[in-house]
Amino acid sequence: MTYRFVITKHFKRQVRRLNKKDRSVKDQLIEGLKSFAKERAVHMGRGVYKMRLGRANQGKSGGYRVYLLVVETEGILAPFCIYAKNEWETIPLGILADHLESVQAELVSHRQGGVFDAHGI
Repeated sequence: MTYRFVITKHFKRQVRRLNKKDRSVKDQLIEGLKSFAKERAVHMGRGVYKMRLGRANQGKSGGYRVYLLVVETEGILAPFCIYAKNEWETIPLGILADHLESVQAELVSHRQGGVFDAHGI
């Protein structure tokens, strides 16, 4: 299935922080989103998937983890959390839930006619 990428302000802030340390993170993220396939990602439940992104000269094990919300009924793929593997081995569930809640709130606002920027990272 082809998805429409929805990049929220909440997610953009996370990418901006990582981009200060690694200028290639945006390009790697865009490529990863374009090639997203549910079969290659880890299904976490309730439409949430975890995708591994490689980092230049470090591969996937030293790369990034990206959590995505897939809304099948609307054909939406909304990344909601990204972190460098060297920052956390595993992200705490409470932090992950906070990120998901923030992005879901932005998506609801968008559906209700709010201002929304879906034009890239």
